[in-house]
Amino acid sequence: MHRTVTSILPAQHVIDDGDMHLLRALPQPMQTSLGPFVFIDHYRHQSRRGIGDRPHPHAGIEVVSYLLDGSAEHRDSMGFRDTLGPGDAQFIRAGRGMLHAEQPLSGRHGLQLWISLPPDMKLVEPTYTSLPKANIPELISEESHTHVIAGRVNGVQGPMGLTGGAVFARVRLDAGAVSLDVDAELELGVYVLQGEVDIDGTVLSKGMLGNLGDGTRIVINAMGSEPVELALLGGMPVQGEVLFSGPFVMDTPERLAQAKRDFAQGTMGRMEGVPF
Repeated sequence: MHRTVTSILPAQHVIDDGDMHLLRALPQPMQTSLGPFVFIDHYRHQSRRGIGDRPHPHAGIEVVSYLLDGSAEHRDSMGFRDTLGPGDAQFIRAGRGMLHAEQPLSGRHGLQLWISLPPDMKLVEPTYTSLPKANIPELISEESHTHVIAGRVNGVQGPMGLTGGAVFARVRLDAGAVSLDVDAELELGVYVLQGEVDIDGTVLSKGMLGNLGDGTRIVINAMGSEPVELALLGGMPVQGEVLFSGPFVMDTPERLAQAKRDFAQGTMGRMEGVPF
């Protein structure tokens, strides 16, 4: 059974100042989550100015960074340092809380995604994992390239061990169509990074998040002459309440308050005098 588009959510323009262009697909008032994903930022900038380039905290989530183009240096309060280039990915299981910073080394085009950890994992110890492009399986056809970063697509398991059965794949389609086999029980959606596609009669263009209905196969057709880039995202429905307070996502007000106290008291770690 083919999945169809059940609703369309245009991303919101958060920054558009001639250098930085930042689109936010989630969260929005009409939709908070897609599977376990509660935050989808799509950014592009030409200068070395960045988003999240100064030390800042996270708690209660997994933070996924994926670069389509450009490079950045990662540093965190756990002592990890890393450099990401085009096609590289990383994720932090922030758990009870940690600090990090991503300093651009060039202009960049990429995604930052947050997954809400289930209630029984909200306070786990933080961890960091880096995933270079060479370690990400790629499905290649005459007309398409699909990078399976997390979850299972066309029988291929991505190496990024996200919670909530999370699926994350990048698809490039130069022309024609691509068919993706997926698990029937997952909530899934397609976010268009570039170009325009048709999914079973529904057209999606750049900056649109298309929520998909039930089924085990997604057939995506390229439209127009511009190559298509998109992200397939989703997983099992989010567990627990989703309560935001800046960089913290918890399931109870008490846990949000505790995260703020932990940050202020320095128990999430310190980086360059943060917290003061």
